[in-house]
This record gives sequence, C-alpha cells and structure tokens, in this order.
Amino acid sequence: MARVKLFSWLSETPRLLLLAPAALAIGCAGPPFAAAVEGEPVCPDFEFGAGHVKMNGGLRFPVRMQLLEGKTMVMKLIIDGKRTADAPPSRTYFSDDNAEYTVEWAQCANERAPVPTTEPSKKAGHTPKAKEGAAYECGDAAVYKTEKLVTKKHDRESHKVTFVAPPKPECWVSDVPPAAVVDDAGAPDAAAPQATTDAGAEPADAGGAAAGDAGPAGDAGAAKDTKDDKSKPLAPKK
Repeated sequence: MARVKLFSWLSETPRLLLLAPAALAIGCAGPPFAAAVEGEPVCPDFEFGAGHVKMNGGLRFPVRMQLLEGKTMVMKLIIDGKRTADAPPSRTYFSDDNAEYTVEWAQCANERAPVPTTEPSKKAGHTPKAKEGAAYECGDAAVYKTEKLVTKKHDRESHKVTFVAPPKPECWVSDVPPAAVVDDAGAPDAAAPQATTDAGAEPADAGGAAAGDAGPAGDAGAAKDTKDDKSKPLAPKK
C-alpha cells in the first residue's frame, strides 16, 4: 500500500513542477516600463532681457503628477512642458501588473525659473540638457484633479495617462518688445512735411493774389492819365 502511494506522488511531481512557475508568473508583477504622458503642453523657447538671452521654454508653474495605490505613492513626476511639439514627452514608470491606481494632478505653488538655452553641438544632433543651479522645489501643490487608472498586465497602452491642464497654464514668454513696435515708435510722421509745405504755400498764394489785385489798379491809373491828356487844348499849327 505504501508503495502505491509513493508511486502516485512521484508520478504527480513533474506536473507540479511545471505548474509552479505558471502560478508565480500569474501572481507576481512584471518589470516596470516607461509610458508616455499624452497631451503635454508645448512651451517654446523665448528671449529675456535687453541682451536677448535665449531661454528654455516651460510652464511658469509646473504640474506635479502622483500615482497612488491606496495611500501609498507609487511614483511622482514634475511636468513643465515640452520645448517643441516633436520633443520627447514626459513618461511614467511603474510595474507591469493588473492594478488600479489613483492619478493625482496638482499645480506647484513656486515658479520654476527658466534657464539659458544651450545651443546644440554642430557634431552632435541633439541639444544637451542645461544645468540648473539648484534643484526645483514645487512647494505646496494644490490638487485640482484626481482620476482612476486601471492597468492590465502586458498592455502598455493601459499605462498611458493624459495630461490635465492646470488652473494656471501660462508658459514663460519673452519680455522683449517686438521689432515692429520699436520701428513704428521711432519712425517720423510722414504727414508732417506735407503739412508744413501746405502751410508755407498759403503766404505765397496770398502774395500772388495781392500782386494780381494790384494789376487793375495800375490799369486804372493809366486810363486816368490818358483822360487828363485829352482834356488839354492842342497848340495851333503854324
């Protein structure tokens, strides 16, 4: 009897060994991977100050995105916008698993100071990341939106999140006035010389009219002289 039980256990052992990895695979989360944040705002580079210093574009008040599982924070991300439409987006990074999370969107209380733009190298085809003097502190972030995120294992699309616009979505912009405004302010008024010319023409016309008016007076004087001549008697002929 004991031999029969031992044989039965040995015959089932290979099957149990095959099922164990499958059970572990179903119960354990897969390795984390990156997923894009869709709809991230675009903040182009701009010029700053009288020296026209080129600065990296970005949100004045960045957004903090937190991924929570219950009350446990899974990941945190600070989003300050893309410099160009084709720039790489911000990305989430968490485990590949069947799970339900809470996505929390909050706007930072502190402004993020812009940094000077680093021009791309002629040999390299990319722009090096500018170095910041100090780490950015978000401050007291005000939550403006929460939403659920349900992920499915091996489904990368389910890991994507869509950016939710904050109450203050302003990007940094240039404080240098446009060139057209400066040119218009410094250009002389084209109508001014014409007005001066017209004003100067009036005395000339007045003088001409006076001279013309004097003409008939001269003619009247000539006629008077002729009449006076006829009134004198002619001397007798010898």
